[in-house]
Amino acid sequence: MYTRYLIPCLIVLIVLAFLEVLPVSAQSADRSHRQPNVVIILPDQLRWSALGCYGNPVIKSPNINRLADEGVRFTHAFSNFPVCSPARSTLLTGRYARSNGVNQNQDPECQSGRSTTTHTTLAEALAAAGYKTALVGKWHLFPKPQALGFQQSLRANYPHGYFKQKFTVNEKEVYYHQGYGPFYETEKAVEFIRLNRDRPFFLYFSPHPPHMPIADLPNKYKNMYQPDELPIRPNAIKDGKPAYNEEWFKIYMWEHRYLRNPDTYPEKLPEGMDLRDLTALYYGQITAIDDCVGQVMKALKDNAIDADTIVVFTTDHGDLLGSHQLFNKNHHYIEACRIPMMVRYPRKLTPRVIDKQVISLIDVMPTILELCGVSVPPSVQGLSMDAVLTSRQTVIGENAAYIETTSSDGIRTLRYMYAIERESGNELLFDVEADPYEMNNLIDRPTYKKILLAMREKVKSWQKQTTEFKFEK
Repeated sequence: MYTRYLIPCLIVLIVLAFLEVLPVSAQSADRSHRQPNVVIILPDQLRWSALGCYGNPVIKSPNINRLADEGVRFTHAFSNFPVCSPARSTLLTGRYARSNGVNQNQDPECQSGRSTTTHTTLAEALAAAGYKTALVGKWHLFPKPQALGFQQSLRANYPHGYFKQKFTVNEKEVYYHQGYGPFYETEKAVEFIRLNRDRPFFLYFSPHPPHMPIADLPNKYKNMYQPDELPIRPNAIKDGKPAYNEEWFKIYMWEHRYLRNPDTYPEKLPEGMDLRDLTALYYGQITAIDDCVGQVMKALKDNAIDADTIVVFTTDHGDLLGSHQLFNKNHHYIEACRIPMMVRYPRKLTPRVIDKQVISLIDVMPTILELCGVSVPPSVQGLSMDAVLTSRQTVIGENAAYIETTSSDGIRTLRYMYAIERESGNELLFDVEADPYEMNNLIDRPTYKKILLAMREKVKSWQKQTTEFKFEK
């Protein structure tokens, strides 16, 4: 007599069970027809050679390595201006810094108006296409995030400092966070992903490390690497000794805390500290950021949107870290200019390594917009790499990166690096296939005269084609 009730009950249970799993499967089906999410992960001052996926045998970077394995990794990627603000302006607009009016760091950041970076940004283009846009982390530009298309922001206020960091929310609420700032920023990035998983979003996640002050580091990472086990690049060794500069070591350790009061700053460098000790802290910061990357990627998976999210991992520039007896950045040498670049988008891209195409920060905006099906503004000077990413073409464009510094202009191709100082006219030319550490300047070599003339002409032509920004008087 209960049979007539049993069957309907079973049907109800089956339907309920189906509904229990429906959100994930149904969302996957729906998302295949909608625009993908976009996440840019942009740590600061990360040398490309300090990652396992780029051949470093010591660094612990399992999450970034996994991202590279699951995505498309570019071997030859470069910053168009290896200084923080100019590089970020280029990434967000697809325009050279000289065309944006950003030819040095923009301090103090977040001023009223929009005196520079006046053309359409990636955030503005995506917001106009219906995306929710957010900045979490470092900013370092004159215009406020909202002026450049970010609908919400958690800005880690400049100057750098990873404990007791000052944050500003949506350019209104200001407060301090006592713990390690990058971990807090990661929590907020994960929260943004969770809250916006059902709509297209653009998350610009920019943690500060491994930029100085590298001594601001949780103990777990501070003691992770044994200095004696760390490799030093040959061009960082002179007369058998690693590069050393006491002033720069102090800046790397404590940055603005030291720079504000260099004569009275109480902390001293550890006795006998050398480049390997400095590198151990730099590597510790990188592994801390790798853990942050792991949390962001886990959030995408936990919210069932990892297959429908374009993740771009790169940096604004590298770090000389003693190479050529130099520190910091703002040079054409490979340690300052070459950067990691990988793009993960399971819905459309097959994992592989691209080693025939040069890509640079100026290409990020048009590439993302084309992958999202959003029109690229005519102001963009970079090239979309969509055809290369999707294997429709092996190489596109000039296959070169034009690189500015505060004093020089240059070009990097697959084989050569050329740079010329604007005032003195002094030049550099390196054959990076034969001389990967750029230790032999070929300017005076007769056998390279044709190459020199060709590189020189390319830079002159680029200077003419890329108009300089006109400041309002």
